[in-house]
Amino acid sequence: MDPELQDTLKRLIGKTEVLVEKYNALKSEKEAVDKENARLKAGLASMTERLEKLQQDYDYLKLARTISTNRDEVNRNRDMLGKLVQDIDKCISQLME
Repeated sequence: MDPELQDTLKRLIGKTEVLVEKYNALKSEKEAVDKENARLKAGLASMTERLEKLQQDYDYLKLARTISTNRDEVNRNRDMLGKLVQDIDKCISQLME
């Protein structure tokens, strides 16, 4: 076989081996990044859930703070809560349609 052709084939084989090594390195790096991405997404979902719970707790505390022992305010707050319950029932019935 022609020595020049052999040299060309050796260089081609060497470059192919380098490409395969780079591919394997990138593949393992991608797998690590995918795992990290999944971990971060799970953490984000957990934090979002916690934020929603804290927001709900805050809303409850804010509502509890507005409730007073004055009879008129108690009746007004009771009416407001009744209206909120009616609005929620209305929304649920609309969703069920």
